Amino acid sequence: MVTSLARQAVIIKCGNDTSIITGNYELSYAVGFLMNQAGISLPEEAANLKEMRESVLREYEDKKPEDEKIRRLLRMVRLYNPSDEWDGQMEELLRSGLQEACPFDIHRE
Repeated sequence: MVTSLARQAVIIKCGNDTSIITGNYELSYAVGFLMNQAGISLPEEAANLKEMRESVLREYEDKKPEDEKIRRLLRMVRLYNPSDEWDGQMEELLRSGLQEACPFDIHRE
């Protein structure tokens, strides 16, 4: 349930210029999705959200994605400072984002 809500929150927030990420759960999904889009592989030990976030931001440093929602997502990821917290649900969200091809369709089954 938490993972579904965090995923949906991120997707909905990408439709608004003023939204922000409010927790590590949302960030985990966002980082996973952005890693997927950039072709970044999951590190062997996915346990440091801060490092994965920095890796994603470095990858997108000189890129401007065409999709407005992805640009908004990157802005939200840049603005959020994650805590050191990491748990199984965050890893599940990260892996879900890594497998997501088109997250902006919130009506998936």
